[in-house]
Amino acid sequence: MRALPFMAFLMLVGSLMGCTTDNGNAGQTQTAANKAQCAGFGFEEGTDAFANCMMKLSLQQQGQQPPDHDTLVRRYKSLSMTRRGDDRYPVCSASDMDNELDTSANKWVGPNCQMAPD
Repeated sequence: MRALPFMAFLMLVGSLMGCTTDNGNAGQTQTAANKAQCAGFGFEEGTDAFANCMMKLSLQQQGQQPPDHDTLVRRYKSLSMTRRGDDRYPVCSASDMDNELDTSANKWVGPNCQMAPD
């Protein structure tokens, strides 16, 4: 009687093994190559700049283009204005490489900061 559950288990494992592909390893290999490339650019893993580098490489590989400069500034401006008065976010400045200067308001805006008060 033990043979029947064991045979069912073997059939299940066999069918699941047929579902595996090598695509998982290809994705891991590409991620490792991207990490090496970003590190080669001088970005330190775990920083926002490193994550931004990884995102841009991923978008390029998927055939997508990163947003143009004007779109990026509009997005950052919206985020920065929403965060005004929130003490969890520092005031945007030129010291953060991810920030952009919004020339219409003459203020710095960015993904991780708040716009300076008027």
